[in-house]
Amino acid sequence: MAKSKLQRDPGAPKRNMSAYLLYQNAMRGQFKAINPGMTFGQLAKYTSAMYAEMPPAEKESWAARAEADKERYLHELSSYIPPAGYDAKGDAILAEGEYGQVKPPGRRYGKVEKDINAPKRNVSAYLLYQNAMRNSFKQENPGMTFGQLAKYTSVMYKNLTAEEKATWVTRAEEDKKRYDAELEQYNPPPGHDARGNLIGDQPPKRRTKRGPKDPNAPKRASGAYVFFTNEMRPIVMKEFPGVKFVDMGRILGERWRALTPEEKVKYETQSAEDKMRFQVEMQQYTANQAAAQQAQQAQQAAEQAAQQQQQMQAMMHQQQQMQQHGVPVPEMHAGQHYIDPNQYHYPEYNHHSYN
Repeated sequence: MAKSKLQRDPGAPKRNMSAYLLYQNAMRGQFKAINPGMTFGQLAKYTSAMYAEMPPAEKESWAARAEADKERYLHELSSYIPPAGYDAKGDAILAEGEYGQVKPPGRRYGKVEKDINAPKRNVSAYLLYQNAMRNSFKQENPGMTFGQLAKYTSVMYKNLTAEEKATWVTRAEEDKKRYDAELEQYNPPPGHDARGNLIGDQPPKRRTKRGPKDPNAPKRASGAYVFFTNEMRPIVMKEFPGVKFVDMGRILGERWRALTPEEKVKYETQSAEDKMRFQVEMQQYTANQAAAQQAQQAQQAAEQAAQQQQQMQAMMHQQQQMQQHGVPVPEMHAGQHYIDPNQYHYPEYNHHSYN
């Protein structure tokens, strides 16, 4: 049974959109005109590929638009007064049983409810580092979106020295000891397990299974950095035999950032050419898909017409036999399915055998 969608106050502020959604809405009409044979799913994949291969400067412009849209939403939300029956964001507050089982406020779908007095779970070394450095990184990079800030924090953590990382690992181990000690002293209330989680039927986690990729689909375009790594990787492996995968990524990243804009032009040109190759191949691919679909539909129509023809011939043959033996013939029309004579109980007809 599908979940009911919560209604919204029509006067509530329109939610802000991410950089990708703004790009998708702006480019949908243009991409659809360029690729008229694409299905909705193919168009979505095409838009995603084009956005992924966008130069960083262009991506930053969409990120700036998303930030402006977020500020607009927060500004409108600050002055929004929800009417009765709606929450602070304008979503309808439904009563129990109004549209079936309604999830309680503040609870995410599939998330286990916890006892508020249960010990706070321990945090990993990376999360401790992230929580400690978030504000500092945000002040240093005020224009970064949430996603960009997360990637930046991840890169900074990976580039820590072994001694610096050991400090955070030690803190994580101490936090784990704290959690284990508190857990030993914790007495869960009725209906909760040893960790304070609510015991009950939980909705199963949704797992989306990706369908097999069409082997005839065009290979996606690669960015400038990918062309750089393809060229530089053998050189790094020769300079550092047996280099680890993580260290390889760090070395390649450092060398890419060290390139001048003039040195990057070579790889950006290769990326632009590959992008053009992808667009041409994608147009041909979608045209072939549309042609194959039309051919399949034509074949199905032909098979259906042949089946109807066989039914008509069988029906006419049966009518002739019934007329020869004086059996009343029911009125039949073109396109009517073949009728089994045994369905009808005509005494005169059932006493004869027609072989």
